[in-house]
Amino acid sequence: MKKTIYLVLIFLSAWGLFSIAGHERSAEGFNPWPIDDIIGNEAPDIKVEDLKGNEVRLSSFKGKTVLLNFWATWCPYCRKERPHLNELHKQYKGKDLVILSVSIDRSKEPLKRFVKKMPADFIILFDGSGSAASEYNVMGLPTSYLISSKGIVKHKFPGYIDWTSDSYRELIDKLISE
Repeated sequence: MKKTIYLVLIFLSAWGLFSIAGHERSAEGFNPWPIDDIIGNEAPDIKVEDLKGNEVRLSSFKGKTVLLNFWATWCPYCRKERPHLNELHKQYKGKDLVILSVSIDRSKEPLKRFVKKMPADFIILFDGSGSAASEYNVMGLPTSYLISSKGIVKHKFPGYIDWTSDSYRELIDKLISE
């Protein structure tokens, strides 16, 4: 009886391996999170407000590479990332990179106080309802997206990023030159 069970298990294992071998599988292109299917697709055209209450649409920046950054004033890693975003903005000023930093704070008042203490040279936007973050399936903060000048989401970066590092600047340069 034991011998029969072992033979069946060996047969099933071998069958499973051969059936998998017939399909090309690699880490590239494999996405365990279907919610991240946004990569490679057209960027959702979010509509948010600037700090003065003016409506801002992502589509108005088509033709430029966009770094779309979701964050909140209460997020320690977002605070840590802020100087790197400021430095990146300085390095790319006059080039075709726009940094849109979308706060998901519930109220504008803490956001305005925060920006007075820690000014930003790039565009600060407000998504109090969370609808823009929802469109991009933001699951944690900070989360950033690089969007091509054609409006295609090219990369997603969950978590804190040192945007001034060589590897990220090379990635941005490559995207701008496309």
